[in-house]
Amino acid sequence: MKLSHKPKELNLKVKNIKKIKSDVFLISFKSSYLAKQSHPGQFLHIKVAKAILRRPFSIHHVSGDVIYVLFRIRGRGTRTLSEYKTGDKLNVIGPLGKGFCLCNASCTKNILVAGGLGVAPLVFLATKLKKCKPIVFLGAKDRQDLLCEEDFKKLGCKVKVATEDGSKGMKGTVIDLLKKESLKSASIYTCGPEEMFVQIHKILKKKSNVNCQVSFEQFMGCGLGVCCACTIQTKHGYKKVCKDGPVFNIKDIW
Repeated sequence: MKLSHKPKELNLKVKNIKKIKSDVFLISFKSSYLAKQSHPGQFLHIKVAKAILRRPFSIHHVSGDVIYVLFRIRGRGTRTLSEYKTGDKLNVIGPLGKGFCLCNASCTKNILVAGGLGVAPLVFLATKLKKCKPIVFLGAKDRQDLLCEEDFKKLGCKVKVATEDGSKGMKGTVIDLLKKESLKSASIYTCGPEEMFVQIHKILKKKSNVNCQVSFEQFMGCGLGVCCACTIQTKHGYKKVCKDGPVFNIKDIW
């Protein structure tokens, strides 16, 4: 996906922040520029009070001129962000990175695969694919850990669930769900831990007609391709997740 715009540094006010789970929050803010220029799979680099480095967050959803970010408390920075209130100021750089390519979206089947908080960028993607009625595979440890199931259903997606303890849906992982699905002429879009991508790659080894795009979750320093902290190895040499990604074709990685 070629970008026709440059990211901007914006000073925005928190519109709302909502606790979704004990450690998961949804924060929103208004920006007509971000709403217009953002594509599914891109991210924002947000400066959090008292933190030296910015934090990268996937764009979770866009509604009108309101941007939503879904995040889990993982350290001091995200804990501080969870304590923000309506009206508090945020310094945001974005949109950044290369998102999902939708050039194959008209194929027979579009499948979205989310592992845990990997669901974060896929709701925005589902809004762009809703006419195709994509299938969404959600994986979690238990039913309490599931995220965004109803959001996908409201968009007309068919949702399939797997929980490791079997408390909802199939007992197992999201990879177990994928193994049971016919993937002929499918396009797969996924976000989650790298271990999940490795398992998907193994499934797709003998399925050359399946397109799969993976969105990496990676530690970042600058978010602009300068510091090289988010470099990963690909078949075409080392690439920067923040600038060359975060979305890559799985065949370029393994």
